[in-house]
Amino acid sequence: MNLTEIWTAYMATLRERAPITAASIGPPRSASEREAAEHATTPWTEELSEFYGLHDGQHVPLSEDYVPVGSVLPDTKLLSLDEVVARHRFGLENPHSIDYLGDDWPATIRGQEAGETAEMFLPAYVPIADDETGATTFIDTRRGRRRGCVRMFSAEAADGSAPWFDSLTEYIAAVNRSAETGSAIYDDLRPTFDDGVLDWRYPELSEGSMAYSATLPIVRIPFALIDFRPSQLSDDDDLLDLDHVRRTVIDTARRLHPHVNVEEARAVYRQVPRVRGANMNWWVSMDGSEVVFTAIVTGEDHDVIVLELPSGGCVFEAEE
Repeated sequence: MNLTEIWTAYMATLRERAPITAASIGPPRSASEREAAEHATTPWTEELSEFYGLHDGQHVPLSEDYVPVGSVLPDTKLLSLDEVVARHRFGLENPHSIDYLGDDWPATIRGQEAGETAEMFLPAYVPIADDETGATTFIDTRRGRRRGCVRMFSAEAADGSAPWFDSLTEYIAAVNRSAETGSAIYDDLRPTFDDGVLDWRYPELSEGSMAYSATLPIVRIPFALIDFRPSQLSDDDDLLDLDHVRRTVIDTARRLHPHVNVEEARAVYRQVPRVRGANMNWWVSMDGSEVVFTAIVTGEDHDVIVLELPSGGCVFEAEE
């Protein structure tokens, strides 16, 4: 099924099970208005243009007119054309606060393809939904085989997470399947239907709560981690040999997953102090997907302890 067919099927599900949520979806704007929104942002993919030919986001009544209408997309508000343009402009005018990543970082970004981490909001990112915390679901329109993938931008992690889905078609198909079956869309987030409204909830625990943290797996490490700011480091500091660390991370990934094609490992930090407890995450490309590892500095030569991180998060517990 193509995107239009998938969206039509999803709308049928909403009209039957969540008519109030379905009624909150605006009809598509004219072709000229959609083209104007594209010109105000960045060249869109054909799929994104098709997507906004099907709707104009979700209308949520405000102030005295407020009534709960639920969420068309999981835990986010589907943006209208005007909101797409405004959110895109806001992302560019309010840069994400990051540590200094080196003089070559702008050139690194220019050489990237869709799906890679830029650590900032780029003109090629087109928002399609957001939540109340500033997290934005966007389409990465950069070149490459993953052009058009669905990703998340947040205040805490910028665009550091791996793409959710390779296309809008896959994303809406997963949302529709979840709404039809009641299965989790991700991280155990599930659809609930109540009085004609679709909401997305975690069954018992919410991420970020102390109770949720208590359910996370414990990863034991020999000593406590320390915080550091790469922007405060220079070539005169005692720095870790990151090429050595990269090779160690790749070797560890291959040892743990002997039947998987481990291609490369990348990290955001360009400078790390050679101090016990300093650590940095590495995104390792394995069979086309990215798996997160962390490297913890031992303080002895340039040796590190490399651990594969659980996909749902974890809690570090120092033995000393």
